[in-house]
Amino acid sequence: MANFPFLYFQTGADDALAIPVSKIDGIDIAGTSLTLTATDSFVQMKAVLTVTAGQEEAALKSLIQLINKGPHSDGLIVVADDENASYYHPGVTACAALTADITHAS
Repeated sequence: MANFPFLYFQTGADDALAIPVSKIDGIDIAGTSLTLTATDSFVQMKAVLTVTAGQEEAALKSLIQLINKGPHSDGLIVVADDENASYYHPGVTACAALTADITHAS
């Protein structure tokens, strides 16, 4: 069975979210926040990361490189884990928010 990678996020409040890489809609930088969005089966998922000022572009590029790097043998890419202070890039300081909301069917 093929491994389809998921991006893993966890806040300090023990909220966690795994987003399938194949369902990513976009990645946005606004101020010191990097927001990743994805939609799967009418569920819109969003992960917001806090990034050190001046490191936003480097963090975005590093995330794209991490996603495209392979192989992902266990299918899980830890992006931000506040519980264990584990981040894919030194400029990422926190997983600020996670959401998973039902979207309207077309």
